[in-house]
Amino acid sequence: MKSKVVVTGGAGFIGSHIVDSLLASGSRVVIVDDFSTGNRGNLQFDADIVQLDIANPSTAEVIVGLAPDAIVHAAAQASVPRSMSDPGRDMAVNLQGTANLIEGAKRLPDCRFVFLSTGGGIYGDTVDAATEQTLPKPKSFYSTHKYTAERYLEYSGLNYAIARLANVYGSRQRSNLEGGVVAIFAERLRAGLPISIYGSGEQTRDFVHVFDVVRAIQLMLESERSGLWNVGTGQKTTIRGLLALMADLMQVEPDVHFAPGRAGDVFNSCLDSSAIARELGWKPIISLAEGVGMIEELNLITT
Repeated sequence: MKSKVVVTGGAGFIGSHIVDSLLASGSRVVIVDDFSTGNRGNLQFDADIVQLDIANPSTAEVIVGLAPDAIVHAAAQASVPRSMSDPGRDMAVNLQGTANLIEGAKRLPDCRFVFLSTGGGIYGDTVDAATEQTLPKPKSFYSTHKYTAERYLEYSGLNYAIARLANVYGSRQRSNLEGGVVAIFAERLRAGLPISIYGSGEQTRDFVHVFDVVRAIQLMLESERSGLWNVGTGQKTTIRGLLALMADLMQVEPDVHFAPGRAGDVFNSCLDSSAIARELGWKPIISLAEGVGMIEELNLITT
């Protein structure tokens, strides 16, 4: 167990679940978040908070002052459309912000660095489930900057772990942020509102529950091994199939409208996570049907 951990983006969807897990295990946690998308209501336990935009050049000095044993870097500009319309800001947060954190960590003794990256975005469209050896083909500035930030970490000399995540869903996911299709469908089905699907709806995603992701991050945090691991289920689900599953669960008839596909979006995405199973002992335990079937999981934050 790490005694003091900095979690960037710790007030966000995934980050706040990581914070909860770390605090429950006895670690001291410092949350670094600019609250541009993070929500203080996500913070279930007391934790130290530093409000900071990681793109700020002072970030390295802040990290040195906090002197953590480990950093879990979950903060990101996570919108693919926004990255395409404003690549400079995306680069500032996802690339320069990560570099700032790395520079701070390099000035600390034995600081473990765990980076939450994107699996679906970096590999681009894949026919079969992507392995860590699959040639990266990012289709957006978001994915490109995440991939480049991985290389910064790889070359840093730090003890590190990179988690290439599939499409994460679960409680606290916001319907007005990137990747929140489960939250969007839940909100609109519950309210009887029309649902827009971009493209044909036959595009596939690998949906992994946030609780499974937190277990993977904990294993990466405690390991001394440096490396890169996919974190997904290896199961493909079409967007149409997801909607049908959720509509059946909630016993409603969806009002579906189709819109043109968006620039930067991947059509087929699925991750092979056999490496993390073999090397760190992680496997997903929550199926998509089980995950969306949890009543509390459908009480999602929408503002």
